[in-house]
Amino acid sequence: MATQTPIPIIHTYKEVNTGKYKSVKHFEIAEVENSTPPLSKLLNISKNRNCALSMPDYWLKIRQANKWSKCITGLFKTDFKNIYKGDVNKKQHLLIFKFNDTDTLTVYYFKNYYTQDFSKVLPFINQ
Repeated sequence: MATQTPIPIIHTYKEVNTGKYKSVKHFEIAEVENSTPPLSKLLNISKNRNCALSMPDYWLKIRQANKWSKCITGLFKTDFKNIYKGDVNKKQHLLIFKFNDTDTLTVYYFKNYYTQDFSKVLPFINQ
């Protein structure tokens, strides 16, 4: 039986402190569609420093209280320009990251859904 792809929770973030850090970008939430945000209001995306065997291009941290969490997920390249994928809770939730322009990030959070087949989630990203 085929699993239906759920409608993602869409987070739109704007970069804050543009250009302040060389290897880290901070984003603040601007808008959430389809639910309350399961991610934090602030995101920290840093370049990979080759410390993990999985070798993502970037790492995601969220803001918890007044400090940054440990890495939540790695952002891995896809076949599509400026689109990366990750997961939360050991592949329980799929995250798709779309860097729209120099200062905007859209995160598609597929709750309780994970797939390696990118064609199932692509219609949501190309809207």
